Amino acid sequence: MSVDPVTLEVLRSRMDEVVHNMEWLLFHSGYSPILRESYDGSASVLDADGRVVVAAGMPIHSYPYLYHAKAIIEKHGDSMRPGDTYLINDPYDGGAMHLPDIAAFTPVFHEGRRIAFTASISHKPDIGGIAPGSSSAQARETLHEGVLLTGVRGWTEDGLNADVDQIMRANSRTPEELMGDVRAQIGCTRVGSARLLSLVDEYGVDVLLECFGFLQNRAESLFRAELAAVPDGEAEAEGFLDSDGADLDRPVRFQVKVEKRGDQIKIDYTGSEDQRKGPINVRPQASEAAAVMALVGFLDPAIPVNDGINRAIDFVNPEGQVTHARKPAPVNNYFPTMQLMYGLVMKCLGELSPERAIAPGGQGTGALTLGFPEARTGKSAVYYELMVSSLGGHPVGDGTTLVLAFCHISTTQPIEIIETEYPVIVERFEPVEDSAGAGRHRGGPAFVREYRALSDFRLGLRSGGYKYGSWGIQGGLGPSKAGCTLNPGSDEEEEMPALFVREMEGDDVVRVVFAGGGGLGDPHERDPELVREDVSNGIYSAEFARKTFAVALSEDGSGVDVAATAELRAGAGAPVA
Repeated sequence: MSVDPVTLEVLRSRMDEVVHNMEWLLFHSGYSPILRESYDGSASVLDADGRVVVAAGMPIHSYPYLYHAKAIIEKHGDSMRPGDTYLINDPYDGGAMHLPDIAAFTPVFHEGRRIAFTASISHKPDIGGIAPGSSSAQARETLHEGVLLTGVRGWTEDGLNADVDQIMRANSRTPEELMGDVRAQIGCTRVGSARLLSLVDEYGVDVLLECFGFLQNRAESLFRAELAAVPDGEAEAEGFLDSDGADLDRPVRFQVKVEKRGDQIKIDYTGSEDQRKGPINVRPQASEAAAVMALVGFLDPAIPVNDGINRAIDFVNPEGQVTHARKPAPVNNYFPTMQLMYGLVMKCLGELSPERAIAPGGQGTGALTLGFPEARTGKSAVYYELMVSSLGGHPVGDGTTLVLAFCHISTTQPIEIIETEYPVIVERFEPVEDSAGAGRHRGGPAFVREYRALSDFRLGLRSGGYKYGSWGIQGGLGPSKAGCTLNPGSDEEEEMPALFVREMEGDDVVRVVFAGGGGLGDPHERDPELVREDVSNGIYSAEFARKTFAVALSEDGSGVDVAATAELRAGAGAPVA
């Protein structure tokens, strides 16, 4: 049969409504701040084989779904029943980026036939392992990172599986938040299942399934059309993480090669380092997601991210590299790795089509965890903060502040929430002057946060980009680097590496700098009036403006000294940060 275009367009909108309703329920029913405040979660509708049709929430989650679905189908197959919901977080036999990302899958049945899945992924504050937050620099294998769920029935027609519930609670430092979030996921997928079946009642199952194919084909067509407009060619880029958290003096090398021909593109990670002892390794789902997010962001952010675009991309990713780790390598610090890989793919794309080029966001992303044996509730708690960088300059403007490129829905947690729920005082939260990558279009500035703990805690940091930061493009400059300092300004002041775990005492202070974005274009081409506004807004100092942008301001800073600026720019060489 063939469904008319008007019906398909109406169903496309209705399907979007289904997943966004699931997303809303997830974020408003979750217990942990990492879900309800930072929005580290997603919701999706998949076809019967587990291929994404529509998704909402955290964009990078679109890739793990198929890997998870294949594992669940292989394990349970025809034994799936209406009313079942499965839980999985295995990065090797499933598709998790790391173990705290638990997925809930509800198969959707019509007249005894599985027609779809509704699913959700969300990050949990703690699922066990050797450190609070379950993401430790000390991890040397997957079993160090928390409890493994291999596609178990978490819910049946009789309700929550009490045995699974007890096992998960017993393995978590935050059992109430963990299972509150899991129930939110299960609930949103079951609501999504009911909404899908209501569409079946309204339009018929064959029409709905044809819509699934239409949505995947439409994403493929949009993606290929934009890709075809990019000049054919090849480009390579390499980058480094500071270390793997085990060998602190040895950086980790990543290599990316992009080959584009017509409306097909190949992403080749051959040449990246072999997998390492520490937790910076990633699985293919993470490597692929980093590249796809770069491609969609570069070509057209409005392209729906579903299984259709996969048909236009070929991946070369040899097993045993840091980009395709073998079991049981630890993978909990996947996010800084993905951020770097995203930036490298984007760099290659910018060389193929310079008019679309985008400067990278700040490296130094990841997460900060403060594990308290006793929080304000009298129970143990884990404060989990996503480290959000700023974006780089782009062809028509400056980089946005405190936004992650491929996780743009994730926010920095409000100070009021932190101080209400944890024994912590946030003493500073402000931009860092002279930190934004300079250029014709500058990057967003770095930000600093200082946390003073009110009781003893265990501190964990998983990050990157402290030694090897971001870069500028087309003559732009890189931003300042990220960093972490313990007890700044005191006799105990100590600069820390990007990955570590440390026992801390009450009244200790942790200062974390969230990196800024890179600049695009020659800083001497930036509109002097924009430089003046930057100085007025505290992004740059007057000295930095003079030295790097060759812009002189009036004595009171209220205007541009036009004559002095013209003289500076006439005699200026290459800008120096």
